[in-house]
Amino acid sequence: MYKNKFLNISNSLSFLRLVLTVPVCWLLLRDNYAGFLILGIIAMLTDFLDGFVARKRDEITEFGKIIDPVADKVLIGAVAIVMLIKGLIPLWFLLTVLSRDIMILLGGLYLSKKLGYVIYSDFIGKISVNILAIVMICIIFRIEFFSVYGLYIALAALLVSLANYFVKLIILLKEVENK
Repeated sequence: MYKNKFLNISNSLSFLRLVLTVPVCWLLLRDNYAGFLILGIIAMLTDFLDGFVARKRDEITEFGKIIDPVADKVLIGAVAIVMLIKGLIPLWFLLTVLSRDIMILLGGLYLSKKLGYVIYSDFIGKISVNILAIVMICIIFRIEFFSVYGLYIALAALLVSLANYFVKLIILLKEVENK
């Protein structure tokens, strides 16, 4: 396992997703929905591929466990801010997305300090981010069902992932206490 390797294919894919944040948001602000969709799909694919490649090539690194969720949070948060600016989502939804991400980030920092290593994103967290991304894309493209119910579907996914994260955090902290 490449524990100390910084640059590898999987980390590069996560970094690419982080870099894609700027053009994705710029295209959305400019109402270039085709370009936004193409780059958005590429960004979503990097989210799937980074973990797949890391496991397949045995390239799981501490840096990768950090940059992957950070890239997700930056991209989703930035697109949500643009969506608020464009009047596509309400302020309460943006604040929910950002608050959840900040809580998970702070919890992760605290947990990594206690454990001495970084925990990786789990399946529920990945699913919730993908649900959120799909809902946001559907809202941007004004798909009626999602314009009405999408925020609540995404909210439910975010709350489930947040609860899952805090349950995992509590379990891991109890394990540390029992050592």
